[in-house]
Amino acid sequence: MIKEKLLQMEKTGTYVFHGSPESNIEVLEPRQGTHIPDMTKPSEMINDGKPAISATPYVELAIFRAVINGVNVPFDHNSGFDVNECVASFSVSSEKVLEAVKGKKGYVYVFNKNEFEPYSRDGEIQEGLMEWRSYSTVKPVEIIEVTSEDLPSRQRINITG
Repeated sequence: MIKEKLLQMEKTGTYVFHGSPESNIEVLEPRQGTHIPDMTKPSEMINDGKPAISATPYVELAIFRAVINGVNVPFDHNSGFDVNECVASFSVSSEKVLEAVKGKKGYVYVFNKNEFEPYSRDGEIQEGLMEWRSYSTVKPVEIIEVTSEDLPSRQRINITG
């Protein structure tokens, strides 16, 4: 099973993962990320640090982003994840989001972790950070196709709407 292969790669601690709906990116280049500083005002986004390529040591986060995105969910929706004490939690705005991605696929880009550095908005670098960034162009070690069946179990995805 594909997810099992990715989970084995995660266990080595030598890789980070990036989820995308795109299958054919040979080299990833830094892009300007944004974030919402106040969730009561979700339309007010600001730049999040300097341009970078974001990845995570948690493969399920990359799978989630590879499958649940604007390409596979062609209507207005929200989705997200968080990691507390190295345990991931996931959310989507409605059950309709999960229905929309049934049978859809995405791609997990695997990178050597040594090409990235841990990132925290508050600058506090600690064990278990979910985001790592590269500020220069990187080439994936491997690109692995995933499907909606590789998503975390439904019990681990919270419906927020």
